[in-house]
Amino acid sequence: MKSTAVRQEESVKWSAKPKFAPSMSWMALGFLWLIFAMNATSREIMFRVMPAIVDDYQLSADVVGEMVSLIMVSTGILSIFGASWSDKRGLGWARKYSGVWIALGYTTFSILTGVSAFTSVVVGFVVFQVIKNMFGGIGESIEVSTVAEWWPRERRGFALGAHHSAYPWGTLLSGLLISFILVHFDGEWRMPFLLIPLLIIPIYIAYWFFSSKNNYQKYEKDAIQMNYTPTIDTEEISAHKKGAVKELLKNPNILVGTLCVLLGQAAFTGLNFWLAPYLAFVGHFNYAAAAGWSVIFTITGGIGQIFWGNISDKIGRRKTLLIAFAWLSVALVLFQFSAQNLVWLVGVQLFAGICTNAIFPVTFSLITDSAKSGSTGTAMGISMTGMYLGAVSPIVLGFLINQGGGWNSYSGYITGLYFLASCMVIAFLLILFFTRETVGKKRGKDWSLVKKESCGIE
Repeated sequence: MKSTAVRQEESVKWSAKPKFAPSMSWMALGFLWLIFAMNATSREIMFRVMPAIVDDYQLSADVVGEMVSLIMVSTGILSIFGASWSDKRGLGWARKYSGVWIALGYTTFSILTGVSAFTSVVVGFVVFQVIKNMFGGIGESIEVSTVAEWWPRERRGFALGAHHSAYPWGTLLSGLLISFILVHFDGEWRMPFLLIPLLIIPIYIAYWFFSSKNNYQKYEKDAIQMNYTPTIDTEEISAHKKGAVKELLKNPNILVGTLCVLLGQAAFTGLNFWLAPYLAFVGHFNYAAAAGWSVIFTITGGIGQIFWGNISDKIGRRKTLLIAFAWLSVALVLFQFSAQNLVWLVGVQLFAGICTNAIFPVTFSLITDSAKSGSTGTAMGISMTGMYLGAVSPIVLGFLINQGGGWNSYSGYITGLYFLASCMVIAFLLILFFTRETVGKKRGKDWSLVKKESCGIE
């Protein structure tokens, strides 16, 4: 048996080990994960029920592509302005005062989409979805900022990666729920819009009472006792200074990173647009099955997001992105076999999901690493704008599907896949030739066509 002195020494050593994060940080992350999952779901319902929408409105592929692109691009229109407004309303726990109005906005217009009297014609559907996504884009900025402010700086990377997993994992759960609703209501596509957004009401009420000054002060106290640094990112407030955007765009890491996140969003939005119709019209899945089986890639999407984000801290952002974009270029081509049987469908989605979402937090890390102190918010604003401009890819996919023979023709879909894969090849080459490493042993020591000083690396 161990002596009393040895046991006491081990006890002291154990108690000296810092805990991973304050309890209030974990609770905040839980609430904000659920809120972001509902925000993401409000965007994803459209993709899951797209075959039924096509039938109802009798839409051609090119028209649907234009419609989806307009709706998705609208997500980024007001993000910078909304985030700035939120900063003025209050930081940390007080962001609930701005966040509640934004959540109310995207929830309300999601529900209105489910009212047949308002969406009896396609114009009504598009208008409600555009307005809803404008609120959703602002909401994403606020929700991400709030997570950062509830977590110490030393654990912020993990917190943001875990929080953003709400997009793949939250939409996975909602995809299954959408499938259930479609079966229960005989394929009526408006019912998911009408019912699912209501889930945010009890979630936000609970978060409202949790997000208080007392709980926030407890978080700060606990973080300090753990030798962590509480973080309110005050630089975000003063980031939008005259000339900052022009200066940041001269940085290759930021400019190229923005172009790559644009291409990444083109592939992600394009795949969401492509998959359910492909399964329904080419694979002959019923609409409920197409909705349910088209979200399998989200299982590994969340895992990959956290995994590659952590790996990039060790091997570098640049190397991680090269792996991820090469991985996706192969995975997207393999989706042509997804309608053959369930083994292919599940296998290809799980393979692709490892990197579909991961490219975003890693690219954001590259961009924020490269921004000068006081301009991080502007750099992220540039990248978010670029990201949602990438949502125009359904226009190209709709055109290719239409030229290939329409919704029921195989060839147009396959041409579309090669277009998405080519976006990943271009992103790979941009990262390889025009960026420099910002962390790890290769920081500033890698090969590129641009100088490290121009990338903000001393």
